[in-house]
Amino acid sequence: MENIIEELKKGILKAPAVLNSSLVSVKIWKRAQYIILSEIISESLSKSAYLQGARKHELGTTISSTTLHRIFTNDYSNSENSDLRFLKTLDKLAIFIGYTSLNHFLSKEAIAQELELAAAAETNKNEELLGDFEKLITQYCQEEFNSLLKLPEVDLGNLSHFIFEDGPLTQRIHDLISQIAQLGYQLNTMNNRSNFELYDFKICSLNDTLAVITAQEFWNLDFRDDDGNFRNAYSHVNKQTYFIKKQHGIWKIWDNHNPDYKTIINDMSENMRKHIKNPV
Repeated sequence: MENIIEELKKGILKAPAVLNSSLVSVKIWKRAQYIILSEIISESLSKSAYLQGARKHELGTTISSTTLHRIFTNDYSNSENSDLRFLKTLDKLAIFIGYTSLNHFLSKEAIAQELELAAAAETNKNEELLGDFEKLITQYCQEEFNSLLKLPEVDLGNLSHFIFEDGPLTQRIHDLISQIAQLGYQLNTMNNRSNFELYDFKICSLNDTLAVITAQEFWNLDFRDDDGNFRNAYSHVNKQTYFIKKQHGIWKIWDNHNPDYKTIINDMSENMRKHIKNPV
């Protein structure tokens, strides 16, 4: 009942007749303000199309300033909650704020609460899914990093656990690692010289079969040759977009957009040309 009364009070304060009165300029209401509110409500109810004939005779068109004061200061007893006179008062307040009756108000409130609960459930579901997608993308990046650790061998390891083997991303990763392998480069991990970090995951769109997720990524890769001589460094932060599909009940990464992918390929290709012209 308290929640119902609170919602009715909110509706009263937002009613045009109240907003256009002197009540809006008063922060702390006293007896005079409740008298004014009583007069505003009574005038409105007397003209209401929802309060005519027998119903008007049954409910009346007035609510005393004392009753309004008790309602707005939460000074009503538990016994009043089920008292017929109190329910009639709530009925009139519902009519004042534009509903046909208290039951109409309650049905609208119930629908609103259902929508609110549904929205909260959807938010919780999305948050849970985002956690799953974060884990998936992180595991994928870790496995890609593990593949780089195996250089100059080209071995994609368990990447197929996280990305679709027939997807475009698989081929791009294979091509990139193959180019680095042809250079004879190895990844230097001493003193954590090579590492990556993911953060700021966000859902761009989501439906039953496709999720589009963005993430900020920092990759710091130090490449050396067989003798440990420095060859190339890649250190960059950017936002990447992942397209994650659900097939046969399983979510996997289908593709991703790395805005610097062409730059990486071009740098590696340039290094490869230099390597061929000036072999170590």
